[in-house]
Amino acid sequence: MEHLSLPYITIALASLLGGVLACWKAARPRRVAVAAAVLAFISFLAAAYESGTAGQGGLHDPLLPCFLADGLNAVPMAFYAALTLCVVVLAPRRDAAERAPGGMLLISLSMQTAYAAAGWIPMVAGWWLSCVPFALGMFGAQSESRLTSGIRLASCVALTAAVLLLGSASVSDLAHGGKLVFGLLILAVVFRKGLFPLHAGVVQAFEHGPLLPKALLFNGHLGVVLVARTEAAALPEAARHAFDVLSIAAVATVGIASLRAFAEKKPRRLLAYLCISQASFMLAGITSANAEGITGALTHWLVVAAASTGLICIVRALEVRVSSSEDPLMHLGLAAKAPRLATFFLICGLALVGLPGTLGYCAEELIFHGMLQNHLAAGIVLLVATVFNAINLLRLYNTLFLGVLPKHVINIPDALPRERWPLTVCVVFLIFGGLLPSTIIGWRADAAQVLEKALGVEDH
Repeated sequence: MEHLSLPYITIALASLLGGVLACWKAARPRRVAVAAAVLAFISFLAAAYESGTAGQGGLHDPLLPCFLADGLNAVPMAFYAALTLCVVVLAPRRDAAERAPGGMLLISLSMQTAYAAAGWIPMVAGWWLSCVPFALGMFGAQSESRLTSGIRLASCVALTAAVLLLGSASVSDLAHGGKLVFGLLILAVVFRKGLFPLHAGVVQAFEHGPLLPKALLFNGHLGVVLVARTEAAALPEAARHAFDVLSIAAVATVGIASLRAFAEKKPRRLLAYLCISQASFMLAGITSANAEGITGALTHWLVVAAASTGLICIVRALEVRVSSSEDPLMHLGLAAKAPRLATFFLICGLALVGLPGTLGYCAEELIFHGMLQNHLAAGIVLLVATVFNAINLLRLYNTLFLGVLPKHVINIPDALPRERWPLTVCVVFLIFGGLLPSTIIGWRADAAQVLEKALGVEDH
Protein backbone atom coordinates (compact mmCIF):
# COMPACT_ATOMS: atom_id res chain seq x y z
CA MET A 1 0.00 0.00 0.00
CA GLU A 2 1.52 3.31 -1.12
CA HIS A 3 1.09 6.42 1.00
CA LEU A 4 1.21 10.18 0.61
CA SER A 5 4.48 11.70 1.78
CA LEU A 6 2.56 13.77 4.37
CA PRO A 7 -0.90 13.30 5.93
CA TYR A 8 -2.49 15.96 3.72
CA ILE A 9 -5.98 14.49 3.90
CA THR A 10 -5.83 14.20 7.69
CA ILE A 11 -4.68 17.81 7.95
CA ALA A 12 -7.45 19.01 5.65
CA LEU A 13 -10.23 17.11 7.42
CA ALA A 14 -8.87 18.12 10.83
CA SER A 15 -8.78 21.78 9.79
CA LEU A 16 -12.43 21.62 8.67
CA LEU A 17 -13.48 19.90 11.89
CA GLY A 18 -11.46 22.36 13.96
CA GLY A 19 -13.07 25.22 12.08
CA VAL A 20 -16.54 23.86 12.85
CA LEU A 21 -15.77 23.66 16.57
CA ALA A 22 -14.05 27.06 16.64
CA CYS A 23 -16.92 28.78 14.82
CA TRP A 24 -19.30 27.56 17.50
CA LYS A 25 -17.83 29.99 20.05
CA ALA A 26 -15.92 32.50 17.91
CA ALA A 27 -16.84 36.18 17.97
CA ARG A 28 -16.11 36.46 14.24
CA PRO A 29 -16.96 33.04 12.81
CA ARG A 30 -16.42 34.06 9.18
CA ARG A 31 -12.71 34.74 9.75
CA VAL A 32 -12.29 31.40 11.49
CA ALA A 33 -14.12 29.63 8.67
CA VAL A 34 -12.00 31.34 6.01
CA ALA A 35 -8.78 30.32 7.79
CA ALA A 36 -9.95 26.70 8.07
CA ALA A 37 -11.07 26.64 4.43
CA VAL A 38 -7.73 28.03 3.24
CA LEU A 39 -5.77 25.38 5.16
CA ALA A 40 -8.04 22.63 3.82
CA PHE A 41 -7.65 23.89 0.26
CA ILE A 42 -3.84 23.98 0.48
CA SER A 43 -3.74 20.46 1.94
CA PHE A 44 -6.09 18.98 -0.66
CA LEU A 45 -4.20 20.77 -3.42
CA ALA A 46 -0.94 19.19 -2.22
CA ALA A 47 -2.62 15.76 -2.12
CA ALA A 48 -3.95 16.28 -5.66
CA TYR A 49 -0.51 17.26 -6.94
CA GLU A 50 1.18 14.26 -5.34
CA SER A 51 -1.56 11.94 -6.57
CA GLY A 52 -1.21 13.35 -10.10
CA THR A 53 2.50 12.58 -10.19
CA ALA A 54 1.76 9.01 -9.08
CA GLY A 55 -0.49 8.28 -12.09
CA GLN A 56 -3.61 6.14 -11.85
CA GLY A 57 -2.77 4.49 -8.53
CA GLY A 58 -4.22 5.65 -5.22
CA LEU A 59 -2.12 7.08 -2.40
CA HIS A 60 -3.44 6.41 1.11
CA ASP A 61 -3.10 8.89 3.93
CA PRO A 62 -0.25 7.73 6.23
CA LEU A 63 -2.20 8.49 9.42
CA LEU A 64 -5.68 7.39 8.29
CA PRO A 65 -5.33 4.69 5.59
CA CYS A 66 -9.12 4.61 5.23
CA PHE A 67 -8.70 7.80 3.17
CA LEU A 68 -6.91 8.08 -0.16
CA ALA A 69 -6.19 10.45 -3.03
CA ASP A 70 -6.35 9.06 -6.56
CA GLY A 71 -7.19 10.13 -10.10
CA LEU A 72 -10.91 10.09 -9.39
CA ASN A 73 -11.15 12.13 -6.21
CA ALA A 74 -7.98 14.24 -5.94
CA VAL A 75 -9.08 17.06 -8.24
CA PRO A 76 -12.69 17.19 -6.93
CA MET A 77 -11.41 17.39 -3.34
CA ALA A 78 -9.19 20.38 -4.10
CA PHE A 79 -11.88 21.96 -6.28
CA TYR A 80 -14.60 21.54 -3.66
CA ALA A 81 -12.30 23.01 -1.00
CA ALA A 82 -11.89 26.06 -3.26
CA LEU A 83 -15.68 26.30 -3.67
CA THR A 84 -16.12 26.15 0.11
CA LEU A 85 -13.69 29.03 0.49
CA CYS A 86 -15.51 31.05 -2.19
CA VAL A 87 -18.93 30.51 -0.61
CA VAL A 88 -17.73 31.43 2.89
CA VAL A 89 -16.11 34.61 1.55
CA LEU A 90 -19.09 35.51 -0.64
CA ALA A 91 -21.69 34.96 2.08
CA PRO A 92 -23.54 38.19 3.01
CA ARG A 93 -23.05 39.40 6.54
CA ARG A 94 -26.45 38.15 7.68
CA ASP A 95 -25.62 34.68 6.29
CA ALA A 96 -22.20 34.58 7.95
CA ALA A 97 -23.39 35.15 11.51
CA GLU A 98 -23.65 32.81 14.47
CA ARG A 99 -23.30 29.12 13.52
CA ALA A 100 -23.80 29.40 9.75
CA PRO A 101 -20.06 29.46 8.78
CA GLY A 102 -19.49 26.41 10.98
CA GLY A 103 -22.43 24.71 9.29
CA MET A 104 -20.90 25.38 5.86
CA LEU A 105 -17.62 23.88 7.00
CA LEU A 106 -19.49 20.86 8.35
CA ILE A 107 -21.15 20.34 4.96
CA SER A 108 -17.73 20.57 3.33
CA LEU A 109 -16.32 18.09 5.87
CA SER A 110 -19.08 15.60 5.06
CA MET A 111 -18.48 15.85 1.30
CA GLN A 112 -14.72 15.58 1.62
CA THR A 113 -15.08 12.53 3.88
CA ALA A 114 -17.11 10.78 1.20
CA TYR A 115 -14.75 11.92 -1.57
CA ALA A 116 -11.63 10.65 0.20
CA ALA A 117 -13.17 7.35 1.32
CA ALA A 118 -11.10 4.27 0.48
CA GLY A 119 -13.94 1.99 1.59
CA TRP A 120 -17.64 1.95 2.28
CA ILE A 121 -17.58 2.93 5.96
CA PRO A 122 -16.15 6.47 5.45
CA MET A 123 -18.41 6.86 2.41
CA VAL A 124 -21.52 6.11 4.47
CA ALA A 125 -20.25 8.35 7.28
CA GLY A 126 -19.91 11.25 4.84
CA TRP A 127 -23.46 10.78 3.56
CA TRP A 128 -24.93 10.77 7.06
CA LEU A 129 -22.77 13.67 8.20
CA SER A 130 -24.25 15.86 5.44
CA CYS A 131 -27.61 15.68 7.26
CA VAL A 132 -26.21 16.91 10.58
CA PRO A 133 -25.98 20.71 9.96
CA PHE A 134 -29.66 20.90 9.07
CA ALA A 135 -30.72 18.55 11.87
CA LEU A 136 -28.88 20.78 14.36
CA GLY A 137 -30.54 23.91 12.95
CA MET A 138 -27.20 25.57 12.15
CA PHE A 139 -28.87 27.63 9.42
CA GLY A 140 -32.10 28.36 11.27
CA ALA A 141 -35.06 26.32 12.41
CA GLN A 142 -36.81 26.47 9.01
CA SER A 143 -33.76 25.76 6.88
CA GLU A 144 -35.41 23.07 4.75
CA SER A 145 -38.73 21.33 4.12
CA ARG A 146 -39.73 17.89 5.34
CA LEU A 147 -39.72 16.58 1.78
CA THR A 148 -36.12 17.65 1.24
CA SER A 149 -34.85 16.22 4.52
CA GLY A 150 -36.86 13.02 3.98
CA ILE A 151 -35.38 12.42 0.53
CA ARG A 152 -31.86 13.01 1.83
CA LEU A 153 -32.46 10.68 4.75
CA ALA A 154 -33.82 8.00 2.40
CA SER A 155 -30.63 8.16 0.32
CA CYS A 156 -28.51 7.59 3.44
CA VAL A 157 -30.68 4.67 4.54
CA ALA A 158 -30.50 3.05 1.09
CA LEU A 159 -26.70 3.32 0.97
CA THR A 160 -26.35 2.00 4.52
CA ALA A 161 -28.59 -0.97 3.76
CA ALA A 162 -26.56 -1.78 0.63
CA VAL A 163 -23.29 -1.70 2.57
CA LEU A 164 -24.72 -3.89 5.36
CA LEU A 165 -25.91 -6.43 2.80
CA LEU A 166 -22.54 -6.31 1.11
CA GLY A 167 -20.88 -7.02 4.44
CA SER A 168 -17.54 -5.50 3.46
CA ALA A 169 -15.69 -2.21 3.56
CA SER A 170 -13.98 -2.87 0.22
CA VAL A 171 -15.31 -1.35 -2.99
CA SER A 172 -13.75 -4.17 -5.02
CA ASP A 173 -16.11 -6.66 -3.35
CA LEU A 174 -18.99 -5.14 -5.31
CA ALA A 175 -18.36 -7.81 -7.93
CA HIS A 176 -19.98 -10.28 -5.53
CA GLY A 177 -22.95 -8.04 -4.73
CA GLY A 178 -26.43 -9.30 -5.52
CA LYS A 179 -29.23 -7.57 -7.38
CA LEU A 180 -30.64 -6.17 -4.16
CA VAL A 181 -27.33 -4.49 -3.34
CA PHE A 182 -27.16 -2.80 -6.74
CA GLY A 183 -30.83 -1.86 -6.51
CA LEU A 184 -30.22 -0.10 -3.20
CA LEU A 185 -27.16 1.67 -4.59
CA ILE A 186 -29.20 2.93 -7.53
CA LEU A 187 -31.92 4.12 -5.14
CA ALA A 188 -29.32 5.97 -3.08
CA VAL A 189 -28.12 7.77 -6.22
CA VAL A 190 -31.67 8.59 -7.36
CA PHE A 191 -32.58 10.04 -3.95
CA ARG A 192 -29.31 11.94 -3.60
CA LYS A 193 -29.32 13.45 -7.09
CA GLY A 194 -33.02 14.22 -6.99
CA LEU A 195 -33.84 12.50 -10.27
CA PHE A 196 -37.39 12.76 -11.60
CA PRO A 197 -39.83 12.75 -9.84
CA LEU A 198 -37.78 13.42 -6.70
CA HIS A 199 -36.38 16.64 -8.16
CA ALA A 200 -39.18 18.43 -6.26
CA GLY A 201 -37.10 18.03 -3.10
CA VAL A 202 -34.18 19.92 -4.67
CA VAL A 203 -36.52 22.67 -5.89
CA GLN A 204 -37.97 23.09 -2.40
CA ALA A 205 -34.45 23.17 -0.96
CA PHE A 206 -33.58 26.08 -3.24
CA GLU A 207 -36.87 27.86 -2.63
CA HIS A 208 -36.94 27.81 1.16
CA GLY A 209 -34.30 28.63 3.73
CA PRO A 210 -30.67 29.71 3.32
CA LEU A 211 -29.41 29.44 -0.24
CA LEU A 212 -25.63 29.29 0.14
CA PRO A 213 -25.50 26.09 2.25
CA LYS A 214 -27.76 24.48 -0.36
CA ALA A 215 -25.19 25.46 -3.00
CA LEU A 216 -22.48 23.55 -1.14
CA LEU A 217 -24.77 20.58 -0.58
CA PHE A 218 -25.96 20.51 -4.20
CA ASN A 219 -22.45 20.74 -5.64
CA GLY A 220 -21.19 17.85 -3.54
CA HIS A 221 -22.63 15.51 -6.23
CA LEU A 222 -22.22 12.49 -3.98
CA GLY A 223 -24.47 10.50 -6.30
CA VAL A 224 -21.90 10.88 -9.08
CA VAL A 225 -19.11 9.97 -6.64
CA LEU A 226 -20.94 6.76 -5.72
CA VAL A 227 -21.54 5.83 -9.37
CA ALA A 228 -17.91 6.48 -10.28
CA ARG A 229 -16.59 4.41 -7.36
CA THR A 230 -18.99 1.62 -8.23
CA GLU A 231 -18.07 1.65 -11.91
CA ALA A 232 -14.38 1.49 -11.04
CA ALA A 233 -14.97 -1.96 -9.51
CA ALA A 234 -15.22 -5.19 -11.51
CA LEU A 235 -18.99 -5.26 -11.95
CA PRO A 236 -21.20 -8.13 -13.12
CA GLU A 237 -23.30 -7.67 -16.25
CA ALA A 238 -26.50 -7.14 -14.23
CA ALA A 239 -24.98 -4.06 -12.62
CA ARG A 240 -24.20 -2.54 -16.01
CA HIS A 241 -27.82 -2.98 -17.05
CA ALA A 242 -28.82 -1.19 -13.85
CA PHE A 243 -26.62 1.74 -14.80
CA ASP A 244 -28.29 1.86 -18.21
CA VAL A 245 -31.58 2.40 -16.38
CA LEU A 246 -29.94 5.10 -14.27
CA SER A 247 -28.67 6.80 -17.44
CA ILE A 248 -32.20 6.86 -18.87
CA ALA A 249 -33.53 8.34 -15.62
CA ALA A 250 -30.85 11.05 -15.75
CA VAL A 251 -31.70 11.93 -19.36
CA ALA A 252 -35.40 12.07 -18.48
CA THR A 253 -34.59 14.44 -15.60
CA VAL A 254 -32.59 16.68 -17.94
CA GLY A 255 -35.51 16.98 -20.35
CA ILE A 256 -38.34 17.27 -17.83
CA ALA A 257 -36.55 19.86 -15.67
CA SER A 258 -35.75 22.01 -18.71
CA LEU A 259 -39.41 21.92 -19.78
CA ARG A 260 -40.80 22.45 -16.28
CA ALA A 261 -38.68 25.58 -15.88
CA PHE A 262 -40.76 27.37 -18.53
CA ALA A 263 -43.67 27.52 -16.09
CA GLU A 264 -41.57 29.20 -13.38
CA LYS A 265 -41.25 32.91 -12.72
CA LYS A 266 -39.68 32.91 -9.27
CA PRO A 267 -35.87 33.24 -9.58
CA ARG A 268 -35.01 30.65 -6.94
CA ARG A 269 -37.23 27.96 -8.44
CA LEU A 270 -36.14 28.78 -11.98
CA LEU A 271 -32.50 28.58 -10.90
CA ALA A 272 -33.21 25.25 -9.21
CA TYR A 273 -34.62 23.67 -12.36
CA LEU A 274 -31.72 25.02 -14.41
CA CYS A 275 -29.16 23.56 -12.00
CA ILE A 276 -31.00 20.21 -11.75
CA SER A 277 -31.15 19.83 -15.52
CA GLN A 278 -27.49 20.70 -16.10
CA ALA A 279 -26.25 18.62 -13.15
CA SER A 280 -28.08 15.56 -14.52
CA PHE A 281 -25.91 15.81 -17.63
CA MET A 282 -22.92 14.47 -15.74
CA LEU A 283 -24.84 11.45 -14.44
CA ALA A 284 -26.05 10.69 -17.96
CA GLY A 285 -22.51 10.91 -19.29
CA ILE A 286 -20.79 8.89 -16.59
CA THR A 287 -23.29 6.01 -16.99
CA SER A 288 -23.09 6.07 -20.80
CA ALA A 289 -20.35 3.37 -20.98
CA ASN A 290 -18.63 5.53 -23.58
CA ALA A 291 -15.13 7.01 -23.42
CA GLU A 292 -16.17 10.47 -24.59
CA GLY A 293 -19.26 10.52 -22.38
CA ILE A 294 -17.28 9.58 -19.27
CA THR A 295 -14.59 12.18 -19.93
CA GLY A 296 -17.21 14.84 -20.61
CA ALA A 297 -19.09 13.99 -17.43
CA LEU A 298 -15.98 14.27 -15.26
CA THR A 299 -15.18 17.64 -16.84
CA HIS A 300 -18.78 18.83 -16.59
CA TRP A 301 -18.58 18.07 -12.87
CA LEU A 302 -16.15 20.99 -12.49
CA VAL A 303 -18.20 23.23 -14.79
CA VAL A 304 -21.45 22.74 -12.89
CA ALA A 305 -19.72 23.24 -9.53
CA ALA A 306 -18.06 26.53 -10.53
CA ALA A 307 -20.88 28.01 -12.64
CA SER A 308 -23.82 27.10 -10.40
CA THR A 309 -21.98 28.30 -7.30
CA GLY A 310 -21.42 31.65 -9.00
CA LEU A 311 -25.08 31.92 -10.02
CA ILE A 312 -26.41 30.95 -6.59
CA CYS A 313 -24.11 33.35 -4.76
CA ILE A 314 -25.11 36.22 -7.06
CA VAL A 315 -28.82 35.53 -6.61
CA ARG A 316 -28.35 35.55 -2.84
CA ALA A 317 -26.34 38.79 -3.00
CA LEU A 318 -29.16 40.41 -4.98
CA GLU A 319 -31.77 39.19 -2.49
CA VAL A 320 -29.88 40.90 0.32
CA ARG A 321 -29.54 44.10 -1.69
CA VAL A 322 -33.23 44.44 -2.53
CA SER A 323 -34.19 43.40 1.04
CA SER A 324 -37.02 41.22 -0.16
CA SER A 325 -37.98 38.05 1.65
CA GLU A 326 -39.92 36.77 -1.36
CA ASP A 327 -38.92 36.11 -4.94
CA PRO A 328 -39.70 39.05 -7.28
CA LEU A 329 -42.34 38.45 -9.92
CA MET A 330 -41.37 41.46 -12.04
CA HIS A 331 -38.27 42.68 -13.86
CA LEU A 332 -35.91 44.36 -11.39
CA GLY A 333 -33.52 46.14 -13.77
CA LEU A 334 -30.58 45.62 -11.40
CA ALA A 335 -27.98 45.78 -14.21
CA ALA A 336 -28.23 49.57 -14.08
CA LYS A 337 -26.74 49.66 -10.58
CA ALA A 338 -24.86 46.33 -10.49
CA PRO A 339 -23.26 45.87 -13.93
CA ARG A 340 -20.42 43.73 -12.57
CA LEU A 341 -22.82 41.30 -10.92
CA ALA A 342 -24.84 41.20 -14.15
CA THR A 343 -21.71 40.36 -16.14
CA PHE A 344 -20.59 37.67 -13.69
CA PHE A 345 -24.08 36.17 -13.75
CA LEU A 346 -24.28 36.09 -17.53
CA ILE A 347 -20.84 34.50 -18.01
CA CYS A 348 -21.42 31.83 -15.34
CA GLY A 349 -24.85 31.08 -16.76
CA LEU A 350 -23.73 30.84 -20.36
CA ALA A 351 -20.84 28.58 -19.36
CA LEU A 352 -23.30 26.36 -17.48
CA VAL A 353 -25.45 25.89 -20.59
CA GLY A 354 -22.46 25.30 -22.86
CA LEU A 355 -21.66 28.56 -24.65
CA PRO A 356 -18.87 28.04 -27.22
CA GLY A 357 -15.61 29.43 -25.91
CA THR A 358 -16.25 28.23 -22.36
CA LEU A 359 -15.37 24.96 -20.63
CA GLY A 360 -19.06 24.09 -20.48
CA TYR A 361 -19.16 23.81 -24.27
CA CYS A 362 -16.25 21.35 -24.32
CA ALA A 363 -17.74 19.20 -21.57
CA GLU A 364 -21.22 19.07 -23.09
CA GLU A 365 -19.82 18.37 -26.55
CA LEU A 366 -18.08 15.27 -25.21
CA ILE A 367 -21.25 14.13 -23.45
CA PHE A 368 -23.32 14.69 -26.60
CA HIS A 369 -20.93 12.65 -28.74
CA GLY A 370 -20.85 9.86 -26.17
CA MET A 371 -24.62 9.67 -25.88
CA LEU A 372 -25.25 9.94 -29.64
CA GLN A 373 -22.95 6.98 -30.32
CA ASN A 374 -24.70 4.60 -27.92
CA HIS A 375 -28.13 6.16 -27.32
CA LEU A 376 -29.25 8.33 -30.23
CA ALA A 377 -32.62 9.32 -28.73
CA ALA A 378 -31.01 10.25 -25.41
CA GLY A 379 -28.43 12.38 -27.19
CA ILE A 380 -31.16 14.27 -29.02
CA VAL A 381 -32.99 14.90 -25.73
CA LEU A 382 -29.81 16.39 -24.27
CA LEU A 383 -29.35 18.67 -27.26
CA VAL A 384 -32.93 19.97 -27.11
CA ALA A 385 -32.76 20.38 -23.33
CA THR A 386 -29.62 22.50 -23.70
CA VAL A 387 -31.52 24.91 -25.93
CA PHE A 388 -34.37 25.08 -23.41
CA ASN A 389 -31.93 25.67 -20.56
CA ALA A 390 -30.31 28.53 -22.46
CA ILE A 391 -33.73 30.13 -22.92
CA ASN A 392 -34.51 29.69 -19.23
CA LEU A 393 -31.17 31.23 -18.28
CA LEU A 394 -31.95 34.33 -20.36
CA ARG A 395 -35.41 34.50 -18.77
CA LEU A 396 -33.81 34.49 -15.33
CA TYR A 397 -31.27 37.12 -16.39
CA ASN A 398 -34.06 39.32 -17.76
CA THR A 399 -36.03 39.05 -14.51
CA LEU A 400 -33.09 40.04 -12.34
CA PHE A 401 -31.16 42.54 -14.42
CA LEU A 402 -33.32 44.04 -17.17
CA GLY A 403 -36.29 46.35 -16.98
CA VAL A 404 -36.94 49.52 -14.98
CA LEU A 405 -35.18 49.81 -11.63
CA PRO A 406 -37.74 49.92 -8.76
CA LYS A 407 -37.62 52.97 -6.50
CA HIS A 408 -36.82 50.99 -3.33
CA VAL A 409 -33.56 49.55 -4.75
CA ILE A 410 -32.02 52.66 -6.27
CA ASN A 411 -28.96 52.82 -3.99
CA ILE A 412 -27.82 49.20 -4.07
CA PRO A 413 -24.04 48.64 -4.37
CA ASP A 414 -22.36 46.73 -7.17
CA ALA A 415 -20.07 43.76 -6.49
CA LEU A 416 -18.11 44.30 -3.29
CA PRO A 417 -14.39 43.41 -3.20
CA ARG A 418 -15.02 40.22 -1.20
CA GLU A 419 -17.58 39.25 -3.86
CA ARG A 420 -15.58 40.43 -6.84
CA TRP A 421 -12.50 38.26 -6.42
CA PRO A 422 -14.15 34.86 -5.86
CA LEU A 423 -16.53 35.47 -8.78
CA THR A 424 -13.60 36.52 -10.95
CA VAL A 425 -11.85 33.24 -10.14
CA CYS A 426 -14.95 31.28 -11.23
CA VAL A 427 -15.26 33.25 -14.48
CA VAL A 428 -11.56 32.97 -15.31
CA PHE A 429 -11.67 29.22 -14.74
CA LEU A 430 -14.68 28.77 -17.02
CA ILE A 431 -13.22 30.94 -19.81
CA PHE A 432 -9.65 29.64 -19.49
CA GLY A 433 -10.98 26.10 -19.61
CA GLY A 434 -12.80 26.90 -22.83
CA LEU A 435 -9.71 28.39 -24.45
CA LEU A 436 -7.38 25.59 -23.28
CA PRO A 437 -9.69 22.62 -22.70
CA SER A 438 -6.95 20.02 -22.99
CA THR A 439 -5.41 21.30 -19.75
CA ILE A 440 -8.61 20.90 -17.71
CA ILE A 441 -9.57 17.64 -19.40
CA GLY A 442 -6.07 16.38 -18.63
CA TRP A 443 -6.83 16.80 -14.92
CA ARG A 444 -9.57 14.19 -15.31
CA ALA A 445 -7.72 11.91 -17.75
CA ASP A 446 -6.56 9.40 -15.13
CA ALA A 447 -10.06 9.02 -13.67
CA ALA A 448 -11.59 8.63 -17.14
CA GLN A 449 -9.05 5.94 -18.06
CA VAL A 450 -9.73 4.00 -14.86
CA LEU A 451 -13.49 4.00 -15.48
CA GLU A 452 -13.10 3.16 -19.17
CA LYS A 453 -10.82 0.24 -18.37
CA ALA A 454 -13.18 -1.10 -15.69
CA LEU A 455 -16.14 -0.88 -18.07
CA GLY A 456 -14.21 -2.42 -20.96
CA VAL A 457 -14.52 0.78 -23.01
CA GLU A 458 -11.97 1.63 -25.67
CA ASP A 459 -11.49 5.18 -26.88
CA HIS A 460 -11.51 5.30 -30.63
